[in-house]
Amino acid sequence: DVTDLLDSLFIGYDKRLRPNYKGQPVIVGVTLHIIKFSSISEANMDFTIEFFFVQHWTDDRLKFDSSTFNITSHELYISNVMLDKLWWPDTFFANAKNAKFHEATARNMFLKLSENGTVTLSIRLTVVVSCMMDLTYFPMDKQICSLVIESYAYSTRHIAYNWLGRADQSVTTNNNCQMIEAKVIGIKVINKTTILSTGLFSSLSCLFYLKRNLIYYIIHTYMPSTLIVVSSWLSFWLPKDAGPARIALGITTVLTITTLMSASNASLPKISYLKSIDLYTITCFLFIFASIVEYAIVSYVS
Repeated sequence: DVTDLLDSLFIGYDKRLRPNYKGQPVIVGVTLHIIKFSSISEANMDFTIEFFFVQHWTDDRLKFDSSTFNITSHELYISNVMLDKLWWPDTFFANAKNAKFHEATARNMFLKLSENGTVTLSIRLTVVVSCMMDLTYFPMDKQICSLVIESYAYSTRHIAYNWLGRADQSVTTNNNCQMIEAKVIGIKVINKTTILSTGLFSSLSCLFYLKRNLIYYIIHTYMPSTLIVVSSWLSFWLPKDAGPARIALGITTVLTITTLMSASNASLPKISYLKSIDLYTITCFLFIFASIVEYAIVSYVS
């Protein structure tokens, strides 16, 4: 039965050694299924992603003959507690800031053994991934953020990672996985080799092409700042001897646009270059300041 089969598989099995030790590297096929993009943070230069991380590899030591044990299935779906007895890749996310396993109501892990020795391991993860963004065109910008997958200890002599299947099948997404702040307009997968001081390491990259949703900034920044500039022009129709009204209107619009400028940058990092939104709000500020200067010139001339 299945119990006898599992017992026999681990007789003499040494999980400290990778499959085919001293031979060809273990080929680890990887697929991702994106559940959702939780958020993107410009201040922290990162984004949060939840996904199913699936790895496939072959361990000849785990081959079995189902007919010998009177088992009709050629695949065994077993408890993930068996992971403690197996060798499995020490995969990590090279550009992750933080990662979390899901454990409600049990560890969200799936383990399958096939008759030919193929092992399939699926894990549900939430990862905060670093993403260095160029905010020059913010908020009309597009960003490329990546998720980098590598082995921590095994070089290319021991492990080789590959995206499993075609490029459009390696990474799949739920229909409702879009973020509120941005839209995923494309996904690209890359295989490469990373050169480190400790050797050459097989690496996989999943690139997410993001386009920011502009509606929020139109409603909360562009429209208010435009209306504030138009409001400052009302002083042109006030009598030139209405000094208090002109001054009050000018100071109010200056303070309002200054507050709006600060609010538009509150959630952004303190970067040393101008952004698109900065140029717009500074231009609005200059128009408002010019309306005050116009009143000063008119008062002086008259």
